[in-house]
Formats: sequence, structure tokens, C-alpha cells
Amino acid sequence: MNRRNFIKVVGAGTVAMVALPHVTGLGDGVELGELRPALDQSDIRMLLLSYAMLAPNPHNTQAWKVHLMDKNTLRLFVDETRLLPETDPIYRQIHVGQGCFIENLVIAATQFSIRAEVEYFPQGSYDNQSLANLPVADIRLVADESVTPSPLFKLLTTRQSNKTVYGKTPLPTETLAQLTSAIAMAGFGLDMIDAPSQRQQMEQFLVKAMEIEESKSTRTLETISMFRFNDEEFQQYRDGFGLPQNGINGIKRVIAESFFLSRESAEKDPVAFGKESVKTVKKVVLDNPHYALLISDDNSRLSQVKAGRMYCRLNLVASRLGVSIHPMSQILQEYEAMLPLQAEFKRAYGVAKSQTVQMLFRVGKADPTPPAPRRDANDIVVA
Repeated sequence: MNRRNFIKVVGAGTVAMVALPHVTGLGDGVELGELRPALDQSDIRMLLLSYAMLAPNPHNTQAWKVHLMDKNTLRLFVDETRLLPETDPIYRQIHVGQGCFIENLVIAATQFSIRAEVEYFPQGSYDNQSLANLPVADIRLVADESVTPSPLFKLLTTRQSNKTVYGKTPLPTETLAQLTSAIAMAGFGLDMIDAPSQRQQMEQFLVKAMEIEESKSTRTLETISMFRFNDEEFQQYRDGFGLPQNGINGIKRVIAESFFLSRESAEKDPVAFGKESVKTVKKVVLDNPHYALLISDDNSRLSQVKAGRMYCRLNLVASRLGVSIHPMSQILQEYEAMLPLQAEFKRAYGVAKSQTVQMLFRVGKADPTPPAPRRDANDIVVA
């Protein structure tokens, strides 16, 4: 793959159609909105699972599996076949994703006069270095006409993690205050980073973190494994992410996927793929107006799951306010090579050694991108 030519092409403003005689259209190929769970389920349990599957999760792995205990109870497990061992070796991010799933389901339930009661780790928890074959949560569905529908319900189908460049203009103070107020639970806090000197320092940390991540091919190959290089892969896997989620659509996407970008070339030369990831981070962090740190007092599995619930809610609130957010998780990852930089990062932003930054994300304004795919709800149901 000639990466330099790839960047030149996708960055071009216009391309003569005569260069692509076989192209019959300039759309985004498969309608990614069709690669989403069906929302016309007659079984309320499956309907709620379909909404839950629209939740944010690391690399869009969708590491969820659910046992239907009875007509009123859902039991949630981590899907151990959908982990990220190179970049999430102690499964912290995967458990944050479990909390996002739960929050989506709880919000969706309110729309149907159902109170979703969550019991965390009903068969006992496990330490934060392990993954046990134990349920993360039991969710009981209780019919209750007094339940008020959540105003966030309508955002479940449109919420996204926007990976594109954000506008440089700072958000209004009242908007930031509404985001901060979405985090309201003992043992957690949300720190906004928007002072110029702190933002510049954050840019340096995030670029360095991506450089560390891409310095080892096995970590890059893990990302490549979740990258979808064309419509066929989106349709086959219905997970991961690709050019559309990075803001590359229409003719630019057609050219890139037709001539410069392929799984074969990326896997053959992961170093080149990794260099482009570093360039992308440099681009999106430059003059980004705000960052936010979601911090927990401890790093138990329960705190990780609860952090996921709060982050998911904050993502939905941001959507309601017309605000974009984008997790930047590299510096939070726990593999050995990242730990020295992570410790320096925590000191720089006044995070105690005993505390954990569960989520770090950019905040700002950007145009929406096509939705990320999801599998069907039936795909996560197990006997």
C-alpha cells in the first residue's frame, strides 16, 4: 500500500469521474444504517436487547452475551471471544462497555413502562486483573405504569462517537455545565480540561500514547482486526469501524477502498497502518477545544461497569445538546509499555494514584458521520 498516495487521494477536493469508469455511484456503498439490530421485535426482551446493542463499546467489539433466564430476567456476561488482549489486557475497557450496554437497556425500558432493576455480579464479583465466567449483571424487567419515559430514549438510535476533527470554538459554559451534571454518583467525578496550557499538554500526551501503541505490531494488528476495509466486511461482521466512521465518505471512500486500502496490505505492513493512526491523532487533537476525564475513586469491576453507565448517559446528553465526543483511550490502557506515560499523565492532571481515569474523551462540535454497524440481538443470546 502506498500510504502517501492514499492520503493525497482522500484529501483531494475533487476527482474526475473519468478516472473511475467502473464506479456507478458516489454514495457510501452499503447503507450502514441497515446493519443495525431490528427494532420491530415482538418479544420485549429482544426489543430491549436491540436498543442495548446500540451502546458505545471499545473498538465496537460488542463483547456482550445474554442468557434469557425467564420472561422477566436477562443475565449479562462478557463475551470472552470478543476481547482486546493486546490493548486491554486486564479487560477494564470491556467492563466499561458492559455498563454502557446496561444503561442503554435501562433507558429503553422506560419507553415501554418497564422498570429495569439491575443486580450487579449476582454470583459474585472477581478481581480487576481477571475475567471469570460469572455474570456481570442480572436485569429484571418489571412492568410499572408509573415509570416516566426517559428523554434520552430518542437519542439511542443516533448517538455516536465522532472521530472527526472538531471545531476550535469553545462550547458555552452552560453547555459544559449540563455535561458535567450528567455525572452524579458517589465515587466518580468529571474533570473538564480546557485551559490552553492544559490542552496543549494533552495533545502531547495523546500523540505520544498513540506512538507507543503503534510501536508494537501485535497491537496494531489488533486494531486492524477490527477495521472494516469495505462493504463486504461490514456486511459479514457487522462490528468494528472503517473509513465512514472516520469521516471519509463518497468518492474519497470509493477511491481509497478501490485502490489504496486493503486488509492484505495492512496486515502485510502494520507499521505503515500504525503511522497513519499517529497522523490521525495529531490531526484531531490539534486545537481541540475541550477534553474530559471520567475518574473513579477505585478500579473495581463494579466501578468500571458503573463508569460505563455514566459515560453512556453523558454521551446521550451530549447528543441532545448537539455536542460530539470521542474517547481517546490509548493513554489509559494497562499494558506495560504504556504505564510510565500513564503515571506522568495522571500527575500532570492531579489524578491520585488510587484513582483511575476510566474514560478520556474529546468534546466539541462536528458534523455527524455514518452509524457504526451492529449485529442482531439474536447474535448475543446464548442458551
